[in-house]
Amino acid sequence: MLVSVFRCIVLYIAVILAVRIMGKRQIGELQPSELVITIMISELAALPMQDLNMPLLWGIMPMFLMVGLELLLSSLTLKSMRFRALCYGKPVLLIYQGKINQQELLRTRVSMEDIMEAMRGNGILKVEDVWTAVLETNGTVSIIPKPEAAPPTSRDLNIQVSETGGIPMILVMNGFILQKNLLERSISEIQLNEILNGYQIELEQVFMLTIDDSGKTFLVKQEIR
Repeated sequence: MLVSVFRCIVLYIAVILAVRIMGKRQIGELQPSELVITIMISELAALPMQDLNMPLLWGIMPMFLMVGLELLLSSLTLKSMRFRALCYGKPVLLIYQGKINQQELLRTRVSMEDIMEAMRGNGILKVEDVWTAVLETNGTVSIIPKPEAAPPTSRDLNIQVSETGGIPMILVMNGFILQKNLLERSISEIQLNEILNGYQIELEQVFMLTIDDSGKTFLVKQEIR
C-alpha cells in the first residue's frame, strides 16, 4: 500500500514538472502536437501506477523524452514558418469583409453555431455585424466586428483617460503578509500597519490587500472565518 502511494506521489510530481516545463497553456489553446504530448504523458504516467512491477524510471524517462521532443519541435517552429505551418496549420478566414466563406466552413467542419458561439463570447449578436471570423491554429474562432458595430474607445470619443496605475500587487492574502512583495515594492511592515490602520482593520481580518504602481490600495475583508 505504501509503495503504491509513494509511486503515485512521485509520478504526480513528475507529470506536474513535465507540464510545467512545456509552458503555460489552457486546454483550449493547445496546438495539436502539444495535445498529443499531454495525452501521451498521462498514459505513460498511468503504466507504472497500474503495474507495480514496472520500475518507476521506465515511466518517467519516456515522459521527459516526450517533453524534450516537444521543446525541440517548438524551437523549430519558431525558426521556420514553413515547418510551423506544416505542424500547426494556418489560420483560416471563415468570414472576410462581412462575407461568409461557405467552402472553408465545409472544409474545416465549422458550423455557423460555432461562429455564433464565438460571437456571443465577444458581445456580438448579429452575423451581419461581423467583419472577420478567423479559425485559429489552436481551434478557437476569433471574431472582429465591423467598425460601426465595435464599441467606441476613449480615442473615438476624444475623452482623456487617467493612468490605470499599473498591475496591482498583493501585499496580504488570507491574513498573511507576502514578504517578497513587500520587499519588491519597498514597503516596510510599519508602512503596511499604517495602511491597515487607515482601513481600521486588523491583519487577521484581511482577505486581500493590493497596491498598484501609483500607491493606490484595495482591500477585501475576510467574511468566512
